[in-house]
Amino acid sequence: MKRKTVFVLCLLAALVMAGCSRKNTESAVPDSVTEENGGETGNVSQGGETEEVSGEDAVLFSEIKEAAGAEILLFDCADYDGDGNREAFAFAGVNNDGILEGQRWFAGAEGAAPLKNGGEAAEYLQDKSAVVETPENTAFWYTESDGGSGTSSLLWGVSDKVPYESVLSGKGEAFTVTEDGTYILYQSSTDAREDGTGRTVKPCYFYYENGSFHEYGEMAVGQDSFLGLPGAAECFAPYETDGYWVRDIRIRGNGLVQLNLRKEDRNVNVTCAWKDGKLSKEEENDGIAGLLVGELASAEWHGPEGALQQLWEKRRAAEEADGTAIDIEPAQAAWYDLDGDGVPEEIRYIVKTGEDMYGADGMEVSIDGKTVWETDQAVSIGYQLLVVDLDRNDGKKELAVYGLEDSGSFSMLKFFAVEDGKLKELGDLREVPILGGLGNLYRIGVFDFDSGRMMRLPGDGSMEIWADTPVFAEGLGSYYVKLDFVFGSSGIAQTERQEYDMKVPLAGGEPYLYTAQQPIPFYSTREECLSGEPSFLAAPGEQLNCAALTPAAENQIYVKMRRAGTREEGWTVLSDTQVFAETPGWG
Repeated sequence: MKRKTVFVLCLLAALVMAGCSRKNTESAVPDSVTEENGGETGNVSQGGETEEVSGEDAVLFSEIKEAAGAEILLFDCADYDGDGNREAFAFAGVNNDGILEGQRWFAGAEGAAPLKNGGEAAEYLQDKSAVVETPENTAFWYTESDGGSGTSSLLWGVSDKVPYESVLSGKGEAFTVTEDGTYILYQSSTDAREDGTGRTVKPCYFYYENGSFHEYGEMAVGQDSFLGLPGAAECFAPYETDGYWVRDIRIRGNGLVQLNLRKEDRNVNVTCAWKDGKLSKEEENDGIAGLLVGELASAEWHGPEGALQQLWEKRRAAEEADGTAIDIEPAQAAWYDLDGDGVPEEIRYIVKTGEDMYGADGMEVSIDGKTVWETDQAVSIGYQLLVVDLDRNDGKKELAVYGLEDSGSFSMLKFFAVEDGKLKELGDLREVPILGGLGNLYRIGVFDFDSGRMMRLPGDGSMEIWADTPVFAEGLGSYYVKLDFVFGSSGIAQTERQEYDMKVPLAGGEPYLYTAQQPIPFYSTREECLSGEPSFLAAPGEQLNCAALTPAAENQIYVKMRRAGTREEGWTVLSDTQVFAETPGWG
């Protein structure tokens, strides 16, 4: 492929693109472009002056100029689809002091035609373009829109002689390529502060393989797992001393580790890299780091071997089992395919904050710039939007809205799917009858502290949660019970079982030991509890732990318990009568 190479210097990276140079306008990510001698491209230099164009390129240039009837301001030729024939992308119009006004064009085997932009309105670009090569002998045409704080990188390729817009196009800004072949797209959002103010730009990382861009994926890890890595404590220590606390920590598939930190209402993210056998701080940016185009995220590991890879693979195995449930940050664009057409939709939401800046007075969700759902219901803590995958085989994702109240209870957990271009509510978990109508689902436990997961979604239309004490009996105290749900045409329903697994506590440490303060009869089956003969008696001072339960009536529970010494199991009935020396409680 004949080309001319440019170097794009963007923040800390020396970035390489193939194409023509252009003057820069003001941007939140300052860059500069300089030419280096290279192969013949037939590009138009800034200001519209034509460099030497000959042969096939000259024909393409003439076709566009004649069809456009305007001055050619940007012109980049290359063999974009790698079939041995050259194509050209161009921009024709007028140059208004570095801001180009006009239309984009393409010329190939079928002649010249304008690129579709959704209408007849003029387009506005910055005065720069480049040919971006891939490792697979193909290329993309890069330009940058002029939208002030809303600027975005535009990428077009060619397939079977037809131009197409890359899935990355319009989803970030200042598209660049590092010397090691990593593609970077900068995410712009208003997340410097918790109130949704303060514009930030953060790098998101991609690679090109098998004809597609892939975003280096991410795996959430807990603070303890992170601090167990060599060098991690040294990376975090200055921020901990300065009063920052950890929002979340994520390992990226390229071997980077990103800490999202908060101090008062300020958000910062710190990127660490693996060097000389340990983590070292690379850079700090304002805002919250995360995936940009989640639909392109890869589960493959491309980083160094060793401790990081081992932690990645451990977290990946857990995520494969637990399914997709991804937290989306307010005021940040997330891109996922919600309707199964293969094209990710832009998902955003805002939380309506009260005058006192505590809690939330409502929430608004938009898809591709259009509001699709909103509520004015106030909650004492806040709202969270999640992208979930209820069915791994249908090619689309769903949304979940979680309203959080004091003490970790929730006001709603609504699920939505996109159908016929509209958002359809699938049900609200808060309103689903549980445990034969005897239970109250008000709080869900975090069963995986490395990821913060509250639900398991295996992708077969079911869901598993650990409910916090849905039926309270003072003689048992607080506990967690595993409940399963299915999504159907009539909504969400809890799967009824003969007995339900339970845990005390939910995660970490040894099971809670109940100490009998009086003789307690235990039976082989729960049916025998009221009229049968006990299989054993727990003597005062004997210790047991919980295994399973079945609700019996209001404030009354059949509980299967296990003797700490012999591991023998039996059923008993617990109510408000105190039969143990003490019972667990956590609010």
